[in-house]
Amino acid sequence: MKILITGANGYVGARLAGYFAKQGHQVIPLVRKLDKKQGDWASHMFNVIEGDIKEEEIIQRIASIKADVIIHLVSLDHRQSEADPSVVNEVNVLPTWRLLHACIPHGLKKFIYFSTAQVYGGKMTGEVDENYPVNTGNMYGLTHYLGENICQHFNTNSSCNVISVRLTNSYGSPVFEENNCWWLAINDLCRSAYFQKEIRLLSDGSPQRDFIHGDDVCQALDLLIGVGDKIKENVYHISSGNTVSLLGLACKIQAVFESRFGINLPIYNIHGLVDSDQVNEMPPQFIISNKKLQELGFLPQMTLEEGINELFTYFEKNEK
Repeated sequence: MKILITGANGYVGARLAGYFAKQGHQVIPLVRKLDKKQGDWASHMFNVIEGDIKEEEIIQRIASIKADVIIHLVSLDHRQSEADPSVVNEVNVLPTWRLLHACIPHGLKKFIYFSTAQVYGGKMTGEVDENYPVNTGNMYGLTHYLGENICQHFNTNSSCNVISVRLTNSYGSPVFEENNCWWLAINDLCRSAYFQKEIRLLSDGSPQRDFIHGDDVCQALDLLIGVGDKIKENVYHISSGNTVSLLGLACKIQAVFESRFGINLPIYNIHGLVDSDQVNEMPPQFIISNKKLQELGFLPQMTLEEGINELFTYFEKNEK
């Protein structure tokens, strides 16, 4: 199968590209620029396209490849998405429309658009399924919801199977050292634990999140690509289905570190030193359901403890 991935040398894209190349697919990464240090990764790809997805020439070049599947990941991040609306529209919204318009006439079978659970805003309660009310709280969430609506239009009005996936909080070691992933909660706290020998929260630790490892994101995409029938209900959560507070996460990192290295690290929140023995995890305020994906056979394989260990292994191998 010929799979084209936009934003393919980014944090999520690089892992997906490597995963599908190992599966034996013809993977064509679209990257803004290929770094010399990414040569080994690129050698496993069928072809690499360098260019800016905002340019019509690149859109037409992608269409001419006649890919079976496109996985669309290009997006400005949360902070960049608060910039000039015309710039955000050119990156976060229009390419989705232009790719679908250009590639479907060339026989595109499946288009998977990476959206975000941030379309729900920050005040979710109870079980959150794909029909939970959308309430975008920032431009990042809003532009992705616009992208979802474009996908819905083409899914309804073309032969292409156009799917939107709402990703929660992915984590795990990066494929490339330069991937911008150290602002992500687990990655950041594990790095602080390993190098600073402390775990420091920027809040009281009460905010809750659903964390899913990058390997499980790959598994989810594999299942969605494997579905042969047209999917009418075309929005899926990619989540672990488990909710944990940031303080509970810090305690898990502390426990894994002590088990692995024999050192009990201090945990700090905005109130000072935390006694982890006195921490009682609060009941989850929300659960981001992945039942729809489970119906396709999805079952997250990586526990939080295993994912934390995977990060520590990465630090050991790449310590300078």
